[in-house]
Amino acid sequence: MRKKNSYLKLWPVEIALFVYFLVTFVLMAVCRTQLPDVLSHVTKRILLLAVYFLIIYWQNKNREVKSYYVLRLFIPLLLLPFLYKETDYLNNLFFTENLDPFFARMEHALFHTQPSLLFSEKFHVRWFSELMYFGYFSYYLLIVFIPLNIYFKKGGSLAERAVFIIINSFLIYYLMFILFPVAGPQFYYSGSAYTLPEGYFFGPLMKFIQQNGEGQTGAFPSSHVSICLILLYLCITQTGKFWPMVFTVSVLLILSTVYLKAHYVIDVLGAFLTTPVVYFISSTLFNKMAKSDPPL
Repeated sequence: MRKKNSYLKLWPVEIALFVYFLVTFVLMAVCRTQLPDVLSHVTKRILLLAVYFLIIYWQNKNREVKSYYVLRLFIPLLLLPFLYKETDYLNNLFFTENLDPFFARMEHALFHTQPSLLFSEKFHVRWFSELMYFGYFSYYLLIVFIPLNIYFKKGGSLAERAVFIIINSFLIYYLMFILFPVAGPQFYYSGSAYTLPEGYFFGPLMKFIQQNGEGQTGAFPSSHVSICLILLYLCITQTGKFWPMVFTVSVLLILSTVYLKAHYVIDVLGAFLTTPVVYFISSTLFNKMAKSDPPL
């Protein structure tokens, strides 16, 4: 059991999130003249953090209520869309223009073509497009499914570790996106994303998500691919049972990032190279932070 010495006692994942918020608050303060409507943006963040602290306080006060524990365990995943979208707000502080021209030239130098454009051109059929849209959408399902599966199969201790690794890995990539602004082929080749076959169900769904949730950010390295690999590894090592299904979906997901023009192939290669480092950092941090406060 956790020591009942404070109603605001933080878990490792919350410490990681608040450190990220602090770092980006400092960045906003230092670069405030470069950011539009910074006061409104800071106010939204403060309100979000106030609600989060209230949830932490309430769960600490009612630790015997299992549903509050589950809410606190998984609520960090709900912060990811906000934090991802925010990287688009912060990602032109160090480079005033996106680095897509450089990445497009590198892509052409390596492959003598633009794979994201060629891929969708060669497989321009509705059923394949729908398969790719499903693969891309499965990313959101895996982020929830794998930690939930670990929670029900292995308990809260390993679920806390899994959620920390996922969240902390995302935060590392979000900092990379802020430092190195790359929008991806869908934005660099204006309008090209809408030349894809519509698909059936997942096609319209993913286009709706892209139109309302995507920003000109987050291409290099591909967090889609990296987090997918981390989730696959967690599935294999922690539960094992569903790994063939998750592996198959992961292959579709990785292919879809290029087919749907969300990423250059270089972004995918960058994800494969950085994933072991990011996973090592996140798992090591959790092990050190959890020593003084063992999970339930």
